Amino acid sequence: MNLEEFNIIIFITGIIIGCVATLAFKSFGSKNNKQDDSNIITMKTLQQELDNKQVIIDNFFSDSNEHLATVEKRLADFRKCLADNASQISNVAINSNAQEEKAEESKTDSGYEPPRDYALKSEQEPGTLSDDFGLKSDTDEVEPKRTI
Repeated sequence: MNLEEFNIIIFITGIIIGCVATLAFKSFGSKNNKQDDSNIITMKTLQQELDNKQVIIDNFFSDSNEHLATVEKRLADFRKCLADNASQISNVAINSNAQEEKAEESKTDSGYEPPRDYALKSEQEPGTLSDDFGLKSDTDEVEPKRTI
């Protein structure tokens, strides 16, 4: 065996041992990182979870609204059916448009009404809804007195 051959064998053996040590170190380091990553909650995952919950909540309210609308429609149909068929079964007359009349009454009762002035004031003072409220005509207060 020549010295050059011996150096080449040691060099190749060193490369192999270095590669094995690097792989072992990487696998040991990745095990530690996996344990740390499992405990870390990132902002991105929190935002995704919040978005998912918001979608679920939005769907719940939209579905509930649809169900309520169908229930109200069925109730109105039921009232109409009762009112239409009540005269056939008995002598009792049921008004099917009771809610519609209430809605019409509230529309007709709410005519235009000017705003009311509820401010506490004496009889000579203008109210808060007056055009002159808050305006002072005293020129002495606007212009300060100048002395020499």
